[in-house]
Amino acid sequence: MNELKTIAKHWAIEPDILRDIITTYNQHKAGLSVKPEEPLTRNCKTTIRDGIAVVHIHGVITPHDDLFTYLIGGTALDTLALEIHAATQNDNINAILLDFDSPGGVAVGPSELAELINAASQIKPVWSYVGRNCCSAAYWLASATSKIVCHKSAILGSIGIVSCVPVQESPDMDGYKQIEIVSSNAKNKRPDPRTDDGLNTIRAELDSIENEFINSICTYRKTDENTVKTTYGQGGVLIGAKAVEVGMADSLSTYEKTISELYKLTTNPKGKNTMEKKEPQITPEQAQALRAEGAKAERERILALEQIITAGHEDLLAKAKADPDMTAEKLALEIMKAEKAKESEYIASLKAADSTLPSIDPSRPKASAPIGATPDERAEHEWNTNADVRKEFGGDKAAFFAFYLAQENGQIKVLNKGE
Repeated sequence: MNELKTIAKHWAIEPDILRDIITTYNQHKAGLSVKPEEPLTRNCKTTIRDGIAVVHIHGVITPHDDLFTYLIGGTALDTLALEIHAATQNDNINAILLDFDSPGGVAVGPSELAELINAASQIKPVWSYVGRNCCSAAYWLASATSKIVCHKSAILGSIGIVSCVPVQESPDMDGYKQIEIVSSNAKNKRPDPRTDDGLNTIRAELDSIENEFINSICTYRKTDENTVKTTYGQGGVLIGAKAVEVGMADSLSTYEKTISELYKLTTNPKGKNTMEKKEPQITPEQAQALRAEGAKAERERILALEQIITAGHEDLLAKAKADPDMTAEKLALEIMKAEKAKESEYIASLKAADSTLPSIDPSRPKASAPIGATPDERAEHEWNTNADVRKEFGGDKAAFFAFYLAQENGQIKVLNKGE
């Protein structure tokens, strides 16, 4: 057991597994797949099936892929990070499935990997499948996926942190007893679990990691701290249906059905990928060429607008220049509408003016004026010598003059009664 101290101090793992971990632990495939799966890359544990990357998280979770994982068949956090990132960036992979069969492992490290998993789920669907076991650190990772599917007999939970602290009780095999002496300002470096102070120091450290564990679950599973602490097993485990009932998992299924459901999510009935495609990247030179082409098209549009504008419609031109969708043809139609509106206003004003003119007696004889007199002089003469005219126009000399001159110019024809 002492060899484990070289790997990690704190563990999020089932106690009985931690006790027996130094014995043989065979690596195995958790999900019962009925179809072959190809490796994602060379020397990679992740496999691909129907466009889905299956990341196998089996055995004890350790920080690094070293001799320890080689001997007991566990899974290293650094290897998982590389394989999940590779699956996220691979355009041939439409979704990611984390296949769990793990009692847990180290408590320091899963938080960071959970963040990476959650980030990947924003790019592609990332689900978890639990066929047998997903406890402690393993559940920490599973909680970061967008959906947790488990078999009805699967085991989930064991949310909590445990620490192994070796204590010297008797002399070593060589007859000597090892005594550790800690410096004065580092009393918490080797807390003694046999004392209250030492036990409280160790538990405070474990509680701090546990709080991070629970907070992560609350964030990823969209639940609250009280629910996790009271219904998620309180450090124990829950079986399939019960785990779904309390919200630790989302649904019950088998590995094959989960693969099929995830495949349907990412493809249409014809088998074509319906996930959002990445926009093609363009080079700086291509971007500059596109900008130049757009500027040229805009200049040509402005010139076309200026060529058809007519006097009195400068306001329409200003609006047309500011509207990128306004073409020369559209502006011409706007000008025609404006001209028709002006014409209608002009006709209406003439009718209004006619209605204000005084009535004229068509039987009134034209007044005589000196020979050679101008139209203005003749009008002046008639106004001064004909009282009936002044009465008829109500004393409005200007109105009479306008009428007289219009009659002289042939613009008005006075008809006698009976004509």
